[in-house]
Amino acid sequence: MAEKSWRDVPVACTLDGPALGERTAQWQRVTARATDRRDTADGVVLAFPGTPELAAEVAALAAAEKDCCAFFDFTLHLTPAALELTVRAPGTAAALLADLFGVPV
Repeated sequence: MAEKSWRDVPVACTLDGPALGERTAQWQRVTARATDRRDTADGVVLAFPGTPELAAEVAALAAAEKDCCAFFDFTLHLTPAALELTVRAPGTAAALLADLFGVPV
């Protein structure tokens, strides 16, 4: 059976109040370390220094986020000098995208 596209998954988060607040804080701490950001039609691209520790932290956080918010789509691109995180979401998730990644609504 083929996996549903992130575009076809309902926009819903399975985290409750305290867990959602902690996850939001985790993303805010990570995104504050971005050295560049580009808004896209359906999300954002964040650039970070390309350290293995930061790459591992971002990857683990993206995987945890995907477990509770299947509508997000994450792509990590790691080069020797930089890490790029691309985050995409359906238009109906614009408020959540803004809360977690600072994307203008």
